[in-house]
Amino acid sequence: MKNDIVSVSFVPHNTLDNNKNSDLSQLSQKVFSGLDLSSSTIKDYQYRIGQFLDYLNRNKFSHNTLLEYKRYLQGLDFSVSTKNKYFISAKIFLRELYRLDYLNKDITVNIKGFKQAHSHKKEGLNDDDISIIQNHCKTLQPTSENLRLKAIISLLLFQGLRQIEISRLDIKDIDLKNKCAFIRGKGRDDKELIWLHPFTVKSIQEYLKGSRMIDGALFQSTSNFCKNHRLTTKSIRVIIKALVNDLGVDGSTHGFRHFFTTKLIKSYKGELLTVSKYTRHRSIQMLEVYNDEVIRQEDLPRFYSVFNELKF
Repeated sequence: MKNDIVSVSFVPHNTLDNNKNSDLSQLSQKVFSGLDLSSSTIKDYQYRIGQFLDYLNRNKFSHNTLLEYKRYLQGLDFSVSTKNKYFISAKIFLRELYRLDYLNKDITVNIKGFKQAHSHKKEGLNDDDISIIQNHCKTLQPTSENLRLKAIISLLLFQGLRQIEISRLDIKDIDLKNKCAFIRGKGRDDKELIWLHPFTVKSIQEYLKGSRMIDGALFQSTSNFCKNHRLTTKSIRVIIKALVNDLGVDGSTHGFRHFFTTKLIKSYKGELLTVSKYTRHRSIQMLEVYNDEVIRQEDLPRFYSVFNELKF
């Protein structure tokens, strides 16, 4: 027996088109909330599904709706990565509607997403960028905000932590005596041990001493509106973006992780399995992308020299 909240079928009396966009919006929020995913992923799906619901509001629902929606996304001025995010949210929504008996057929079968190149679209920070940031940090006065900034940068630069991993850190997760920390990685339920670089230990020690915090979130907001609340990933991005913009550096928070990974690969001469123990990539395939970039950059002088004798 089909669910009574909305009537969806593939017979002539199809009534999906008669459902108000607001009703479908409420249903989508309910569907995504029931998924066994992280809260950040669920919020992303709930945000992006609006594009699909607007599309449904303007177009008749049919067996080919997902395929037609993909073709619609193809014509939009979005990156392939962004198109895939909108497409995937729609595909998961429709698949869940079928699983929950709102649809009598799974129309997502054999509809694939957009093909993406397995390479980095944005270059990470380079040695010159890091040198500029490093020299700037040396001039900072030891205020609570500056000490917090230096501690965050240390975790990005010397540990290669992701934004979400930094945001999730509690003071109790840090063991400065043994130079280690327990972090909950991307898509992980349990915490894992990482070893802290001496520079990271020093930065966190100075930060905790200056802030006089003894428990709770390691990094807390100092703004009036969110004072003492845990810094969100968005807040961390804003802090880092403001820094690199002020210094005239073209980079982002993830640029530090790119630098961290590339530096290790160069030093470890392509020993990707060893590097993965520090970067914590689940798949060696992702590290192979970094390694290919390192090899390509190192080979450029030879490539250039091939054409040195030609005049143009």
